[in-house]
Amino acid sequence: MTYHDFKQGKCDERLSNVIDRVLNRMLGRQAAETFYVHLENTHSIQRQNIAHELDSFSSALREYFGAGAGVIEQVIHKNLEFAELETELDLAEKSRILKLV
Repeated sequence: MTYHDFKQGKCDERLSNVIDRVLNRMLGRQAAETFYVHLENTHSIQRQNIAHELDSFSSALREYFGAGAGVIEQVIHKNLEFAELETELDLAEKSRILKLV
């Protein structure tokens, strides 16, 4: 495994974690699980492969949630930006940002 592969794997894992947290928070655990089942059965996308199938994931969100998909995508995007910032900031800076959000 190369450093690039390792780094990409970490990014994919971070994206998957952010998506999972957002779906669970916005929809509730049970509804998020139902969506994951739909995603796998209808679009052949397994949860751990979402990072590799973002276009299909986005299409599935729009198919399943209609106009609400845009809101879910925005929240995922904002949480991903914060997750990326979070890895580079010290505790004091995190506290400052949290107060702004």
